[in-house]
Amino acid sequence: MDKKVTVLLPNGRRQNVNVKPDMTLLEVLETASAKHGFDSDEHCLKFHNKDVSLAQQFRFSGLPNNCVLEMEPTEKRRTVANVIVCIQLNDGTREQGEFLPSSTVWHVVQELCMTQLEAYESPVIIYMRSEVIGVEQMKNTTLKSLGILEGRAMMRLIDKKPEDLKRQANVYKPAEVKPKVENDDDQPSTSRSAIGAAGSGGGGGGFALTSEMVKSLKRTAPEKNSAKEAANAGATTPKDEPAKPKYDWGSGSGYLLHHQSQEDQFEDNADENPGKAPPVVNVIGPRNAVLFSLDAANRNNDDLPDSFFDLTVNDLKMVLRDLKRTASGNEDAPLLTSNLRELERQKAMLAKLNQYKDCVLRIQFPNRYVLQGIFKPHEPVSRVEDFVRAFLANPGEQFHLFTIPPKKVLPSNETLLELNCVPNAMLHFSFVEERLNTESNRFLQEKFMEQLTSEEGALFAVQKYRLTKASVSSS
Repeated sequence: MDKKVTVLLPNGRRQNVNVKPDMTLLEVLETASAKHGFDSDEHCLKFHNKDVSLAQQFRFSGLPNNCVLEMEPTEKRRTVANVIVCIQLNDGTREQGEFLPSSTVWHVVQELCMTQLEAYESPVIIYMRSEVIGVEQMKNTTLKSLGILEGRAMMRLIDKKPEDLKRQANVYKPAEVKPKVENDDDQPSTSRSAIGAAGSGGGGGGFALTSEMVKSLKRTAPEKNSAKEAANAGATTPKDEPAKPKYDWGSGSGYLLHHQSQEDQFEDNADENPGKAPPVVNVIGPRNAVLFSLDAANRNNDDLPDSFFDLTVNDLKMVLRDLKRTASGNEDAPLLTSNLRELERQKAMLAKLNQYKDCVLRIQFPNRYVLQGIFKPHEPVSRVEDFVRAFLANPGEQFHLFTIPPKKVLPSNETLLELNCVPNAMLHFSFVEERLNTESNRFLQEKFMEQLTSEEGALFAVQKYRLTKASVSSS
C-alpha cells in the first residue's frame, strides 16, 4: 500500500509526496521544494509545530500515513560538512574515513575496503535496516539518501550469495490465524464473556473462572425444574439475584446494599429464625454507639463445616454476573476530561445525599475491637474524632483516623460525604506516637469493654435504626 504525506508550503499551497518506508524526510523536503522552486537547504519540516529530523527514514520517524508537514524557513542555511563513516568487515576489523554526504556508497567502499572487496562475490552494505545490494545499487545510493548528513555512521560490509539475496533478515512475519473451534456453542454468552474477562486480568470475582468450572456448573445445575419448583423460585427471589442478607449494613467497601421493604425484612427474619429472640444490643453512648470484638466473631465462625466453603451454583452465577459487568464497564466507559469527572463526582455525591440521610462508621482499633456509630453525611471528620475521644482510656493523646488500602489519613475539616464514607465505611484508629499502638495497650475505657455486643448485634442495631427512621418518615 502506497503511503503519502502532505507538505504545507510557505506560499500556502499543498504538495502530496509519495513516500517509501526507507525514504528519508530530507528527500521528502527536496521533492516538495523542487516542484515549487524553493531551496531545500533554507527550509525545514515541522509536525505539530515541532521540528522533525531530516536524517530519519519515514519508517522510523513515527509519522502517520497522510500526515501534514509544515515547511518553514530556517534561521540559517544548512551547511554541508564531512561525515565520518566506519565500515565493519566480516572478520570484525573496522576501517573509517571522512566523506561528503554527496559521496556514493560505492566510493566509500572503494576508498576504505578496496583490498577486501576483491574477494567478495556479491558485496552488501547494511546500514540501520537498509540493505544496499550489489555494485550498481551502491553506485546509485549516496550517503545523503541514507540519512547520513552529519556526525558519524557505522556500516557493515558482508558477502551474500546470489541465491541468498532473496532472503532478508529481521523481517516480521505475522502469525497464522488459527480457525476458531466451534465446540462451545452450547455455552451461554455470559459464561464466555466472563471467562474472557477473567483470563485478561481484569476480573472482579475474587478468583479465576475457568471453563472447567463452567462445565461443572452445567453438570450440577438441573436441566429442567418441575412446575412447582419454578413457581416457588419465581415467587421468592429473581433468577440471577443472590440471596439477601439478614441485616442491611450498606454498600461501602466489602458490603452490598439490598433495598427491602420493612415488611419483607421482618418476614425474612421470622422465616429464618422462628421463635428466636433478637441479639442483645448494648448501647454504650450517643449516636447508637456499640462496641464488639472481631476475635469473638472469628471464634464463632471456626465451627463452620468444610461444606460451607464449597462453591454452589448460585455462587458461580454471581461470579459470572460480576465479571460480565466489570468487562462491559471497562469497554463501554467513555473518556472523560477532568471537568467532566468532577461533575460526575458531584452528581454521585448529590445522589448519595438524597438517598442516605445517615451513614454508619466503624472504627477498628489495633487490638481488633470495633466501635460503631451513626453520623450525618455532612458532618466533618472532627465530629467523628470527638466521638471516639469520649471512649478512649487516654483522651489527651493525639490520634488520627485512616482508611486502607492504601493508607489515607482523613483530614479533620472534610466531610464524610467528600471522603466517600457514605452510606458506611470502616475506619482505622492509630495514635500519633507509635509506641502506644501495641495490641497490649489499653485503648478504650474498662467500663465500655465490659458492655460488648456481638457483631450480629451491631448489624441488628443498624437495621433497627434504619427501619425506625423509615417508619417515622413514612408516617
